[in-house]
Amino acid sequence: MKKYFCLFLLVFLPAVLSAGERGLGSMEEEYTCSPVKNGKICYSDDVSLRTISKGRLFAIINAWAHDNYGTDFVYSNVSANKNKGSILISSKVELWLSERESTMMKFRVRIQCYDNRYTIDISDISYQYNPTKARSVKSYPAESVILNEGKGNRVDIIKNPLLFCEATYYFADKLMGLIYDEVK
Repeated sequence: MKKYFCLFLLVFLPAVLSAGERGLGSMEEEYTCSPVKNGKICYSDDVSLRTISKGRLFAIINAWAHDNYGTDFVYSNVSANKNKGSILISSKVELWLSERESTMMKFRVRIQCYDNRYTIDISDISYQYNPTKARSVKSYPAESVILNEGKGNRVDIIKNPLLFCEATYYFADKLMGLIYDEVK
C-alpha cells in the first residue's frame, strides 16, 4: 500500500502543482495519461510567453536540447532549423515503472518556436520491455500498450499497462516543465 501511495504522489503531485502554468498540467482539460492526436499517442503543449522573439526562444531551447540530448550520440539526436524555428529531438531513455521494473522508451520531441510562444509534441513513443531478460528485445508502440488509459493494451507480456501510461505521462510532463523553466 505504501508503494502505491508513493507512486501516486510521484505521478500526480507534479501535475497538480504545475496546474495553470502550461497546457499539459492545466485543470481545464480532462486528465488522460494517453492523449491521442491523429491516431497516435501524443503529449502536446502550447506555451505563451511575454515579449520574446522567435529567434531568442529558438536559441534558448536549442541550447537546452543540445546540452541535454545532443551529447550522447548513441541514445539521442538533436536536429534544428533556425529559419523555421523548429527543433527535433529523438531519444531513448530508461523509464522506471516501479522499484524493480524498468523499460527503455524511445520518443521524438518536436518543438516549433514562434514570437511569444512555442508548441511541443512528444510522440512516436515505443517501449522496449524485457522482463524475462531474453536476448532479443521487442519494441512495442505506445498505441499497443497505453491507449485508452491502458485499457487498449494488446501486449500480453505487459501485465500493468496503467503503470506504463502514468510513467510516460509523468516523463512527458517533467520534460515539458524543464523546457518551460528554461525559457520563462
